[in-house]
Amino acid sequence: MISPASPPCLIGCPIVPARVVAMMITLIVSPIASGFAPGPDRGDPSMNEPGRQPLLAFYYEQLNRDGDLDSFQNRVDARYSETTLRRLVSSADVQARRGAVTALGLIGDFGCNDALGPALADEDPTVRQLASQSLWSIWFRAGTDEQNETLRLVVELNNRGLTREAQRQATRLIAEAPNFAEAYNQRAIASFVLGEFVESAADCKRVLELNPYHFGAFGGLGQCYLKLGRPDLALETYRRSLTIQPHDEGLKRLIEALEADRS
Repeated sequence: MISPASPPCLIGCPIVPARVVAMMITLIVSPIASGFAPGPDRGDPSMNEPGRQPLLAFYYEQLNRDGDLDSFQNRVDARYSETTLRRLVSSADVQARRGAVTALGLIGDFGCNDALGPALADEDPTVRQLASQSLWSIWFRAGTDEQNETLRLVVELNNRGLTREAQRQATRLIAEAPNFAEAYNQRAIASFVLGEFVESAADCKRVLELNPYHFGAFGGLGQCYLKLGRPDLALETYRRSLTIQPHDEGLKRLIEALEADRS
């Protein structure tokens, strides 16, 4: 029997991995503020010829050696357009894929969602982890600077257990930015903690309408259904989630347990 409190992910993750927090707080910059804007491919075409390792792969290897994200971003900014980075997310070269998802997490806008989302199913676990972190980073800066700051306040309130105020601030943000998916997700977290599972589920559904790759909202919606006594709908939700993150072993075990509970 599955305990409703036992699934591995609470709504959309009020506790974000440390590296993601670092991205959100210290490295989140808009394409304009970073000096990076979509435009013609600035890459050296010869570096992307079949059979040659893209230059981006070398930039990523350098990042692994020195850990200097600012230098990595500057190198990428000088050489690559966002369009090329999106294409390199599906490169045959694994280091280039790692570099592309890292770079888009630093300087990409919400339009990169459709490029990074499929990377959650990449055969390389490092690409998958980086894609997950980069998606969180992009989701948290999808509004204006002021809206993003309000969202960070909501996250802080949720983390401090001030869930009613978090809910209120998220509602205010949603009224101002009705297509800001992460605002709904953070309100869903607050509502879940407050025991308002119907409202939380409704917000999770809205997140997924706006952002079909939001694995956190899938997890939250599944938990809401469990709390509402609908394990059948929870199982359906988790199966949908598995289609975008097919290598998630925890999710597979959860699905197996729910399936076993039905038999």
